[in-house]
Order: sequence, then structure tokens, then C-alpha cells
Amino acid sequence: MVQDTERWRGKIALVTGASSGIGRAIAEDFGRLQMKVAVTGRRESALAETAAAVRSAGGEALVLVGDQREVAANRRFFASVAAHWGTVDVLVNSAGSLGGRSLIQADWDEIQSALDINVRAALVCMREAAAGMRGKPDAAIINVSSMTGHRVVPGTPALYAATKHALRILTDGMRNELLAEGLTVKVALVSPGLVDTPWHSKPNGLLTQKGTYPYAPLAATDIVAAVRYILSAPPGVQVCDVQLRPAAQPF
Repeated sequence: MVQDTERWRGKIALVTGASSGIGRAIAEDFGRLQMKVAVTGRRESALAETAAAVRSAGGEALVLVGDQREVAANRRFFASVAAHWGTVDVLVNSAGSLGGRSLIQADWDEIQSALDINVRAALVCMREAAAGMRGKPDAAIINVSSMTGHRVVPGTPALYAATKHALRILTDGMRNELLAEGLTVKVALVSPGLVDTPWHSKPNGLLTQKGTYPYAPLAATDIVAAVRYILSAPPGVQVCDVQLRPAAQPF
């Protein structure tokens, strides 16, 4: 498919989890498309760096600091964007939380955090975005999931996999409901394998544990390419689910 992203120039995007990693990479690429990009997260200084990257790439940026575990914070993000630029044309749900490695031993606050961010916050943002997309000829909701949402390999934290599977089903459900209303909104899921991000490079992350993951991981730019592919599809085409993993990984 020939990439046609010119029509997104000047459009309004909101990217959650944009402090670093995949979210930051997507936000910066939206800057290259000369979009207006709202970036959200809990670390103001890190978001300021993302915003600077967006502006350097050619876009406009708006920093929105808040904790997505609070429903009101998610709604405030969309209200702030609407007051500043107008309603969102593109939503990317990139924020995520691991939730602990054990269902039995993990602290309950970790478990609750994953449920609140990976599932509840993503759904609140989808609802808010969809409400503002009514009447738009072209709009998109893109959820960043994981290959663990499709199959669980040994060592995969079960709670994280469960939340990403839930996000997969919510994505399908949102697409179906918007279609039933006759809305031309792209609703897509991007499911990567392990990506080389600061999250996985921190102490006890998969990339710091020798032998745990023996394949060269994906780069954040690989996810950017998937998002571009979704947006490049003609308005009448739904790219429903993009799954990608390192070429050397056999499962």
C-alpha cells in the first residue's frame, strides 16, 4: 500500500504514555507529519522533552500532565485539547503498566495500576475520542497492545497479558459500535513483541536479564512504521490488527 499521510497534516492527535519509548517516538513522528500533538504522562520534564522533539520535527505540541489511573485526568486531557485546538482526530493509547510478575505475590497496588491504565484508562480515552470524532470524515483510534495479548509464552506476566487481551477485545468492540453508528473512524490495534525501550532497559527489565530474551528486540521506530501504515490506508479501509515481532523470534 502506497503511504498517503499528507491528509493528516495539521490534524490534532493525543498520544498517551508519551514520556519516552513508543509513545515519544509516535508523537515525534506526528510532528514530522506537521500535526498538532498533545502528549500525556506523569513526568512533566520528560513530556517537555517529547514536546521539544515534536516541535523540532515540524509539529505543534501541548504538554498535559496527569495520572491516567484517575478517570478525571483522562477526561481533562480531552477537554484541554478541545479548548486549545479542537477535538482530537487521532488518539494513540500507548501508556501501559506491567502490573507485577506474579498474580499471587505481586503487591495489589501494582495489579490495580495495570488494570486502571491498560484497560480502564484506554477505554475512557477511546470513549472521549469517539465522542469528538462524530462528524469527522477521517479519524483514527490506535491502541498499542502486545503480542502477549494474542498468545502467552513461558515467563510472560499473566496479568499484563490479560490486560492486553482485554484491550484487543475492547478495540474490536469499539470498532463494531462505531461502525453501527455509520462513523468512518479507523480503530486499530498494534501488537508488538519486545521493543527496545527505557521500560525494558531499567533494572530487572527483560533487556537487563542475561539470557531471558535471546533475540534482537524491535525498535520504537518499527511501531511508528505500523502506525503510519494504519494512517496511510484510505478512509474506507480498516487496518484492524498489526502484529509484529523480531524476525529471529520463532513464536
